[in-house]
Amino acid sequence: MEQFVRDQRDYGALHWKKWYAEDARFRESAAKLINADAEEIAILKNTSEGLSFVAQGIRWNEGDNVVTTALEFSSNWTPWKRLEPRGVECRVASSFSASDIEALIDDRTRVVTVSAVAFHNGAVADLEAIGEVCARRNVRFCVDAIQALGVLPLDVRAARVDFLAADGHKWTCGPESAAIFFVARERRDELEVLETGWTNVDRQGKFIDCSVELLPSARRFEAGSLNTAGVYGMRAAIDLALEIGVDVIREHAVRVATLLAEGLQSIGWNVASPLPIRSPIVGATPPDVEKSIRWIHGKLEEKGIITAPREGLVRFSPHYYNDEDEVQRVIDALKGLTGS
Repeated sequence: MEQFVRDQRDYGALHWKKWYAEDARFRESAAKLINADAEEIAILKNTSEGLSFVAQGIRWNEGDNVVTTALEFSSNWTPWKRLEPRGVECRVASSFSASDIEALIDDRTRVVTVSAVAFHNGAVADLEAIGEVCARRNVRFCVDAIQALGVLPLDVRAARVDFLAADGHKWTCGPESAAIFFVARERRDELEVLETGWTNVDRQGKFIDCSVELLPSARRFEAGSLNTAGVYGMRAAIDLALEIGVDVIREHAVRVATLLAEGLQSIGWNVASPLPIRSPIVGATPPDVEKSIRWIHGKLEEKGIITAPREGLVRFSPHYYNDEDEVQRVIDALKGLTGS
């Protein structure tokens, strides 16, 4: 990213062909990460944009419905709820259970949309089981993958995913505003393209009075100039994850998260994450309920320990660069704060 910024500062747009080649490298690397093809990958600005493109792009009929879950972050909730004025019902399963989700599906269900991992307590969805239900019931399957991309293996073919969106600034450790948007080739024409510009149509070299025919690949969802600095950073982050191996990353990160959960329990904290730990997100509440979650979050931040207050929990998110000593540092800090 630094090299790109220096290049643009010193040479303007002289090396634009190199920048466009980086866009193609991004799509190729992203495709490898989720077992897709590069022509099924679009580069967007964030997860919300991709999910909104699906919610608003499907050709709904009044009386249709979409099934989601009670574990969703706002990005995978608001686009679907905002369909209700158009006569589209938003049904909510209480969990990621494939059977709970299937119980809400009927002949008017068009989409099932879930997070790969719950943002607050780290619950992991069985995407293959849900994908099997969707395929069997002829329902499209949409996944918010931001809390899994880069730390848990994702295979859109095995899970029969139709649409997937994930920004790069979470577990991939990339920059903000450089997101993957996957659309299975056989579903591409099912989505209306909501934004058009000069980069997602087949201009055939023309700018004035050019064709408005959409590109045949997922690039049809890229309506204009991209976040080039972000593209460089996200491609490098993905390639690092591929070099290390996502299975290796998962094994280490989940092991550290398990140690953290055990440490929290040892000092009286209630771990709200499903056990055994299957993702590196650990949500927990302190034994002293008089001390607010936000107060604890703020005090930990003063000590250089980054957490997040989420849905009444303190969310801890150890990654593959964290280790046992840092787990102990967190536990020791919490002992001092909560008197446990």
